[in-house]
Amino acid sequence: MKLWKLLALTAALILALTATAFAYDGDVLDITANSDDIFSWDPDNDAMAAYIRDNFGINFIPSAVDYYNNDFALTNTAAGDGELPEVFTADILYYPQEITQFIPEELVAEIPQKLIDKYPLVKARLENDAVSQLVHDMYDGYYFLPKPDSADPTIYLAERKGLFIRKDWLETLGLEMPSTWEELYEVAHAFTYNDPDQNGVDDTFGLTGDGLGTLRYFFASTGVSNRYWNKTENGEWFYGALDDSNIVPLQWLRKMYEDGSLDPDFAATTWRQGLQKFSNNTFGICVRNADADWIHQVLVDYYGAANPDCNPFDRVSLIGALGNNKGDQPRMEAYISCMVAVQFAPEITEEKMDRFLAYYEYLLGEGKYMRLGLENVDYTLEADGSVKLVRDENGKASDLSTKYPSITATHWTSWGFEMQALPTVEYYDKYNDETKALNAAVCAIRNQNPVYPQVGPMLIDDVAVTDASAFNITSEYWAIITGTDSVENMFHEMQNRAQAYYGPATQKVTEIAEQYGW
Repeated sequence: MKLWKLLALTAALILALTATAFAYDGDVLDITANSDDIFSWDPDNDAMAAYIRDNFGINFIPSAVDYYNNDFALTNTAAGDGELPEVFTADILYYPQEITQFIPEELVAEIPQKLIDKYPLVKARLENDAVSQLVHDMYDGYYFLPKPDSADPTIYLAERKGLFIRKDWLETLGLEMPSTWEELYEVAHAFTYNDPDQNGVDDTFGLTGDGLGTLRYFFASTGVSNRYWNKTENGEWFYGALDDSNIVPLQWLRKMYEDGSLDPDFAATTWRQGLQKFSNNTFGICVRNADADWIHQVLVDYYGAANPDCNPFDRVSLIGALGNNKGDQPRMEAYISCMVAVQFAPEITEEKMDRFLAYYEYLLGEGKYMRLGLENVDYTLEADGSVKLVRDENGKASDLSTKYPSITATHWTSWGFEMQALPTVEYYDKYNDETKALNAAVCAIRNQNPVYPQVGPMLIDDVAVTDASAFNITSEYWAIITGTDSVENMFHEMQNRAQAYYGPATQKVTEIAEQYGW
């Protein structure tokens, strides 16, 4: 074969492969869009926007209204008026109407199976996501693309909550890292009364943080999902926070409160106030979110900033889950993967949906690092597979939101928590390796045996179920912790009062579960 013919065939093959990968045959399509934040689009002055346009044939037209970060009523009105962007981000489990109302009323578009079959990564994500499968079984189709916290589902199998703890205080007092509520009480007591900072002054305490809302995730130590619905082996439905198993952790918290090792203002303390108390070396344990990004914020931006004379990782460690009593295995609530999703307005054409799915597929695969910028401009992919940030002469990496005002258009596949967590990805300017190592260590503990809730009831849009949340369990728990009658008696009194709310809710959950075969 003549050389010119070989070169022509090679060029044609490259073009064909590129067109297949990008599902782009020359026409640039305008797609109206709303992501998790407002973004702008100017390919002439934004290299990220130009890259997306030139490689995928998409001009995103950003919505003037930030539907995601506004009240659901705004989204609902726009849906009814046919004014939603063709692609938009939705809180489908916070606002189940975006499933239970929008799908039957055809306010969102179904993703055709023939398009799903074109994109193996998209298909795998849909078929392996519990929420998307639940909705598929309810409505016989796929109506959204999952947007989990992490694009890598193996990193966070359990909820990313933590008890930040002064490991140097543990060492000073000769104590082991607590792994149960009982041991947490013993350590909090010692931090309060045994002078862990060795200054001879009675000025330290045990546990503080951002209130019971976060701490309730640790009640999964019982083997019951505290914050969501559960089902017994006999098929009976119950709301986890009302189960008798919660009496044990409440008894330990009552004991902490009575001996002064639990912050008396715990219930009213905001997360910022809790971190300030912890960073001021007053409290030895603090409850807060604890994915890799929050680990970095707590240890570097809060504790490290308040204590610049130390390496914060030498002083602070993390408890990721608890058991009830000594010898019990620590357990944490399982992570629900798809609280947020990407949906399509019914006005979108199949051609535009296909074009967007090609882009979404790219972000799941070859383009998974696009949220870090452009390859060889903002980051480099090393021979060993690791990712390094490109820095200027002052050691600073790119400010992506300024450099690329369109960068939010790369966020549809996940919230990007995998970037902060993966040891192969350089993400932080300071304490990068320490952050990722601590995150990996705590994930190894809480990922062992997560307590999985029943997700179906979260998709029930019925007043009997939604109105049950008016019974404020967090406040009820605090009343029990600070009360004077026995924890067991107060808990059962709470159960009786909750029956007015959760009795009808349980009946409705049971009814709908039977309808859908949950």
